[in-house]
Formats: sequence, C-alpha cells, structure tokens
Amino acid sequence: MLSLDLLPAPAPARTENPAWLDAGFTAGWLPAFRDRRTGAVHASHLDDGRLACTHILDTVPAPWVAERDSKGRPTALTADIQAGYLRGDRFFTLADLLRYPSDA
Repeated sequence: MLSLDLLPAPAPARTENPAWLDAGFTAGWLPAFRDRRTGAVHASHLDDGRLACTHILDTVPAPWVAERDSKGRPTALTADIQAGYLRGDRFFTLADLLRYPSDA
C-alpha cells in the first residue's frame, strides 16, 4: 500500500485577497449591499470587522442610511442601495439569485 506521508506535498497556491475577505467565506456567498448609482459594494460585517453571515445594517456607510431609530441604529437604507450577495468578486442581487444555476 502506498503511504501518502512519503509523497511531497504541493506548495499552496498564493493568491491576494482583499483585506476584508475572511478565508472561511471565500467559497460561499457573502451578504452585501451595493449602491446602484456608484456600483460601490459593501460586504456585511459586524462591529468588530468580522464578516457577517447575514445582512447587517449597523455597519453600512452612513450616507447609505435613510432612517435611524432613537438609539441611532439604521432602520432603513436609501432607495439606491440594494441587498444581495458577493461570490468571488461578483455581486448578485436577490433577483439574480432566482435565475442563478445551483452548484452541482
């Protein structure tokens, strides 16, 4: 029987990811927001900077917020902001996902 311990391990491929991209999320869908006017995309993240697994309004850029509650937390975004998901470097709207073929 062949012992895999004797085979040389391939060197890991080096790729440059954006600083905000957590390696644990790179294979999946990241909740994000996009400004329709500028095309700017903001990945949803927690107050401490870690990526969130849901859409979080608390950390979107201030100009994107339309309304806040009595504690200053965002309750609504401007009409130009759309929710969606990042996969790799591509933004998908919720409508796009209805037409996206599922992974096999």
